Amino acid sequence: MARLSSWKQSASYGLKRRLWLIFFTMTTTFVGLIILLNVETQFRLIDQRTDLRAQHLADIVAEVSIPKFAGRAENDLSAFFEELYEQDDINNIYIVGPRGRLIIAGNEEAARASMANNAFIAEAFATRQTVRSTGDGEISVATPLMHFGEPIGAIFLELCQKSLNGEVRTVWQTNLWAGLIFIIVGSWLANLLARHLTGPLTDLTVATKRAANGDLDQVLDIRSNDELEELSSSFNTMLQTIRTSMSEIHRVAYEDKLTGIPNRGWLNMHLEKLARQADHPEFAVMFLDLDRFKLVNDTHGHHIGDLLLREFADRLRSCMADLGLKQRVVGSNDMAQIDLAADEAILARLGGDEFTLVVPADRAERLAERIIAALDKPVVLDGRRLTASTSIGIALCPAHANCREDLLKAADIAMYQAKSAGRRTYAFYDHSNFAQLQANLDLEQDLTRAIHEDEFDLYLQPQFDLSSDRVIGAEALIRWQHPVRGLIAPGEFLLVAAAAGLMPIIGQIMLRKTIQATARINARRKDPLTLAVNIAIEELDQEGFADAVARMLKFYGASADALEIEITEGTAMEENARVVQQVAMLRALGIRLAIDDFGMGYSNLSRLKELAFETLKIDRSLVEGVGDDDAADSLFLTIIELAEAIDARVVAEGVETAEQREFLRGTNCHSYQGYLGGRPIPADRFEDWISENGVIDYAAQSDAA
Repeated sequence: MARLSSWKQSASYGLKRRLWLIFFTMTTTFVGLIILLNVETQFRLIDQRTDLRAQHLADIVAEVSIPKFAGRAENDLSAFFEELYEQDDINNIYIVGPRGRLIIAGNEEAARASMANNAFIAEAFATRQTVRSTGDGEISVATPLMHFGEPIGAIFLELCQKSLNGEVRTVWQTNLWAGLIFIIVGSWLANLLARHLTGPLTDLTVATKRAANGDLDQVLDIRSNDELEELSSSFNTMLQTIRTSMSEIHRVAYEDKLTGIPNRGWLNMHLEKLARQADHPEFAVMFLDLDRFKLVNDTHGHHIGDLLLREFADRLRSCMADLGLKQRVVGSNDMAQIDLAADEAILARLGGDEFTLVVPADRAERLAERIIAALDKPVVLDGRRLTASTSIGIALCPAHANCREDLLKAADIAMYQAKSAGRRTYAFYDHSNFAQLQANLDLEQDLTRAIHEDEFDLYLQPQFDLSSDRVIGAEALIRWQHPVRGLIAPGEFLLVAAAAGLMPIIGQIMLRKTIQATARINARRKDPLTLAVNIAIEELDQEGFADAVARMLKFYGASADALEIEITEGTAMEENARVVQQVAMLRALGIRLAIDDFGMGYSNLSRLKELAFETLKIDRSLVEGVGDDDAADSLFLTIIELAEAIDARVVAEGVETAEQREFLRGTNCHSYQGYLGGRPIPADRFEDWISENGVIDYAAQSDAA
């Protein structure tokens, strides 16, 4: 209230004071002029009245005196003159004869003193007319007494103007009081008029300052039927336009353009205030991330990725509604309400495929289960049928953290815990796993750098023909030459790379290095070696994968039949039309196809026949007990029979003992690889290794023989 008062004072003081001063000056000047004119007029009337009185008295005295003179009864005039002399305004009155003799006087002594220096009487006798003079506050009148045309005497009358001072004073006082009253009334009227003129401007100024301080909901009501009312209407229109623009700016600033839900900035603003409250109810921050979303973008394009994000946001909203949770949206409450109600939730997109939910703590787990179940339903996007899953991390406030940054960080860590548990699940923040998760995050950053710095090396593990122990090929394996930690085996980083969505890029690097090595190693061989490289489903599910392989083969001059593509048994069983399409295109190029780690999953025989793989690689866990364990022997022989049924070659992995090799020679297994034959070797030393072990067969040597 005090602030509004100060606004009004500052808004109206200057202009109102100036207008009041102008009106007051005009009123005072006008009243002053009227008073001066009135005083001058009254003074003029007083002077005229005095002159008239002097003339009137002289005429009366003459009229009374002439008959007396004519009848020689001058003594009868003494009482009359004495009576006149006693009046306040008559200083002297007397009659002088033609010869200068004092005939009669109101006061003889005063008359004789006046006659000594009086030239008026002589002038009146000489001119035979009334002579009048004004000076020193007195009026002197000399009038000849004419009888039959001849002067018989002269009347001298002297009036005192000082006797009129009371009347003059009364005139001044009356006019001054009237002027003062007029000035007071004029000042009040000037103030009233100034206030009337500046009032709307004051209201407009106050409204403008309130608007400048963020109050855009006010309505200015000025009804003056003039330009000020029009200005008021324009001001209200401007405020409405600003409100609309601010609402749009607020929406653009705090609403995610793609999904229509609040963005990171809006979430941070609300979560910051929510966490700062001392007595807030316990709430949960849920961090959601779409599993393998980068693969969707890389495979189907960003357009499909955007559609998937919208669908994900819609399903999140639907799950919230199913649990009776109302979504707080941009523009609702706008920080007026901070508390999170028991039936309210906050949904926001942080960026990319990361979303955040803030819900009452007792609703978090049920909501996470419902979201995971909701994503089990496939979605058709632009004619493509896709399935998606999410990993959810949950952090509780204040149990796990009590500020915005720590809550989001804890929920993010919990989300990585969920991914480490196999994705498509949720996990509450567990500080005991923080160190491992932090190490994984650091490793993920190092992997990103390693891709750009080309720190991955190609190693080759030789494969041997069982009947001759001759090298017939090799499996391409990846090793990471870390600048600090040294050589890192794939088991230490591939899971982290897969969780980070980096496998397609790393797989492409290894495929390129393998094809390059294939071309180099087989450049002078009579019998080319077959190099096998493992391809993840994320790579095979890319629409242009087979075409990319064809371009690499052509660029490096490698033969397609010297390259073998390995996919896992689980990938082979995947009901994925794109995978089937890419496999067919690879086969059309002449590339050999193999199922890796066979026996570790569930295989469908008809499915295997449909895909027509040339090679089945039996997992090391099934080879480990052969030759010593009848059950292991029986299982291995069953797999051999299965391979014969689909006309596939069999490669045994993990052969480490001579006993295992001897057992394999008694079966229809074609080849093996393992430490018994040779450990993985850097690709640039592979040819030297073959030469040193005496199993190389160069075309030039064959020709020389």
